Formats: sequence, structure tokens, C-alpha cells
Amino acid sequence: MNPIKYISLIVIFLTSCSSDLNEGLEANLLISPDYQFTTQFFECKLNEGFNLISLESFLSDLVKEDSNNKTKEYDFKIYFPKSDYVDQFIMNLQNYSTNDAYINFLDRLSNNGFDEIASCKFDKNELKGLSLFKSGLETVKSSYTIELLRCNYNEGYNFGTFRIAVDRFANKISSLDIPYQAVYLQSESPSEDFIWINHYYLKDFSNEISTEWINNPEATDIKGEFLENAKCINAKIYDVFEIS
Repeated sequence: MNPIKYISLIVIFLTSCSSDLNEGLEANLLISPDYQFTTQFFECKLNEGFNLISLESFLSDLVKEDSNNKTKEYDFKIYFPKSDYVDQFIMNLQNYSTNDAYINFLDRLSNNGFDEIASCKFDKNELKGLSLFKSGLETVKSSYTIELLRCNYNEGYNFGTFRIAVDRFANKISSLDIPYQAVYLQSESPSEDFIWINHYYLKDFSNEISTEWINNPEATDIKGEFLENAKCINAKIYDVFEIS
């Protein structure tokens, strides 16, 4: 399937700009997100002699281990790029506690033999994040698809101005029967960069989104509002598997 079809939720971000936004621009620039968790991404590659079956077996053992461990201090996810052949992947550690889960996470992987299977860049580049929207529909799945977009705010804009569009987006998308979640990530230090992640919980989400939203008359205004605030420089699609 053409990847361009997947990038359609970029137009979901929200409606047209008003004079009220311009009048309150300075006040909005002072607003920062109310972050809910921290998160880190680790780029990995399978070692020579190992394949996805080896990785699947390793992950299966972790799932069994988690069945006896009810702690929810952090989530561990694997991102596989949409490709016929995969030897590289991304691990995502999402921490909900004030404890530093980084060392415990690495120890857990090493103790279970992960170092033999794959090599990763374990640099501690921590981001803060929050869920901007999650539908009330059943979305508890161990595997689903995400669209990860790396974006830059336009000059004079930041989360304070963008939140107006996000709020209106959440109000509108909540009226649609689409199992979907949007997540916002940004570094702790002041930055014009951020990451927006669309979580799709339907196999045929492209057709569902086209039917429910992309063909909606509001789409053009919503895209315009997003482009006024920020531009996304690239978008990548991944199959995601949650381990804990």
C-alpha cells in the first residue's frame, strides 16, 4: 500500500485561525504541556546469525515474565518498519513513574540474553510526552500500527498556540467512531522540534480514516491550522508490539 495514504491524519490537527488567537499569542507562548510520562527511543539491529524468529522468541519470554509482574511503572514497545525485510527496529521505553527506569530496563534486557540477539544505541535521550487524545473505543491491543511524525514549530509558535488546534481536534475526533490515539513528545529543554504519533488500532485504518475524516469538509481548514503552527519534515509507519 502506498505510504502516502497513511499520512492522512496530518490533516486532523484543527480548524481555522481567528483574531482571538492573534490577540492571545503572547499569553499562549507561555503555556507548556502537562506531561504525563517520559520516553526514550533506542535504534537496534539484529546481530549476525539472528533473525526475527530469534527476537520473537526473546520477546515471548519477556511477555511471560510480565504475566507474573503486575507493575506498570513503564511500558516497553518494539517498532518494526513497514518493510518486506526487517533487520532493524526501534525499542521504546515509556516511563510513568518518577523512578529512573532506564538502568533497570537495560539490566532486564541483558539478564534475559538480549545482547546476543541485537545491538542498540542506548543513548539516554529522554523526551517528555502526553496523550493528546484517546478514543473511548476499545483499544487494548498488544499490536497495532503507528505513524511517527517529526515536526518543527514555525517561528513564533509553540505548544501554547498549537494547543488551541489540538483541543478542537480532540472535540471533533471524539465524535467519530475511530479507535485512535494521538501522542505528543518533546525534549525537556526549550525546542522548536516535537514528535506527533498517530496510533491506529484498526487493520483497515486507511479506508476508515478516509471515510470518517479525510472526506469531511472541515479537513481543509484543519490542515491550514496545522500548517500555520508547524510543519512535519517526515513521517514513518511502524508495526508496534507492546511487551509490558
